[in-house]
Amino acid sequence: MNNPEPVYLFLGPEVGQKFDEIHKIQGSFKKRSGVNSEIHKFYPYDTSVGEVISLMKNGALFSNYKFVTFMNVEDLKKNEIAELVSYIKSPGTDCTLFLVSDKSSVDKKISSSISKKAVRIFWELFENQKKTWVANYFRKENIAISTDATEMLLEMVENNTNDMRIACNKLAVFFGENSQIEEEDIERFIYHSKEENVFTLFKKITMGDFSSSIEVLHKIALSGEGSPIQLISGLQWQFRKLLTLSQLFSRQYGREEALTKAQIRGKRNQQTYIDGLKSYSTKELQQIIVLIAKYDILAREMTRDNHLILMELFIYYCVIRKGMLPEVYRS
Repeated sequence: MNNPEPVYLFLGPEVGQKFDEIHKIQGSFKKRSGVNSEIHKFYPYDTSVGEVISLMKNGALFSNYKFVTFMNVEDLKKNEIAELVSYIKSPGTDCTLFLVSDKSSVDKKISSSISKKAVRIFWELFENQKKTWVANYFRKENIAISTDATEMLLEMVENNTNDMRIACNKLAVFFGENSQIEEEDIERFIYHSKEENVFTLFKKITMGDFSSSIEVLHKIALSGEGSPIQLISGLQWQFRKLLTLSQLFSRQYGREEALTKAQIRGKRNQQTYIDGLKSYSTKELQQIIVLIAKYDILAREMTRDNHLILMELFIYYCVIRKGMLPEVYRS
């Protein structure tokens, strides 16, 4: 019986397809071997490379094989990279290691030590592919969804099939089999949900409510939903829409025409953006777009231990300073 590759390197922002492939490899092995394998998942900030390697080199306690997934390998330190590469060159015989990163590349010492056929980059789907994915999901659930509802749903979730699947699962449970989902249903579901996310965070920020924005941020952090990079990306997307709307109004477009051109749908969603223009001028929104670009870089460079305070500072400069950084940070 042929075992899977000893080490795989799965890169790129498409989280859902990445884990679909991992589950496919695990399922295929189970089907061929007829045994249940041990499944483990670790992160660099709570488990050292040494501990992971020790687990892989020791015999499995309850099965003949182990699958180990090690997330966020881009965060590994130099000494950990050397330790990991040493293992890759002489891996365990009864274990498969999945190295996972949302980046499109990692340290060359890692990637060059792994067989090319075991390295794969999972890119985000194109817009038409995402719409087809959503339509196929609901078709399997025997639920109809309109084109407008599909577009609004895709505006409200992160750009990967994992988050799309989570959102679609919730909608399928809420509306049930043989239902018809329209744009208004998506809007009602989102705004009646008690969960905090990048959209409720954006609303609090654009209201100019600093304490509530921080509270929402902490709830998101506690839920484990959304990394700082994802939150900044989501806020950037919304602030760009708000800037576009502000520019359209300054060019004397009417409310409905401006909202249509800015592709802002749903009455409650539209009102959030209209209210946001009461808090920010066009110039301030331009400053925030620049601020977001700077903090996106910082979020990628800083360790996870500093992510929460980084986001708190980001919100401070958005809400209190209206995007204006101190002179020392403007270069």
